[in-house]
Amino acid sequence: MATFAERLEEALKDKGWSARQAQREMKRTHPDLAITHAYISGLRRGKRTNPSTEVVIALAQLFDVSVSWLLGEDPPPPQLSAEDQQRHQTVREGLAELGVQNIAERMVGLSPLSLEAIEKMVEAMRQAEQLHGNTDVQ
Repeated sequence: MATFAERLEEALKDKGWSARQAQREMKRTHPDLAITHAYISGLRRGKRTNPSTEVVIALAQLFDVSVSWLLGEDPPPPQLSAEDQQRHQTVREGLAELGVQNIAERMVGLSPLSLEAIEKMVEAMRQAEQLHGNTDVQ
C-alpha cells in the first residue's frame, strides 16, 4: 500500500507540477483554503504527515483522483502512453513559450481527443480573425 506522500508525489509528477504550481492552482480552485507551497512540499516528502480532511479533499479534487487513492488505498489511475505524455509536454512547452502558462498548466491531463479539439478551436479562431498562416507572435 502506497503512502500519502508517495501518492502526492505521483499526482504532482503526473501533472508535471512543482509544489509551487500546485499551490497556485489550489489558490485558484480553493481560495478559502490557505495552503503554502512549502506545506505541499512537506506533504510530498513525508515531513508533514497529518493534513486536515479539508486539505486531503481539496488535493484529491485538484489532481482529479479519489481521496482513497490519495490516501494510498486504491490502485493507481491509468497512465498516459509515452506518446501522449510527449504530446502533452510539447503542447505545454509551446503554450508556455507564448506566454500562456496558465492555459498550458490547465491542459495537463486532457485526453488526446480534447487536445485535438482545442487545436481545432484555435485554428477556427485564427481563421475567423483572418490570421491564416500567420503564426508570428505579436
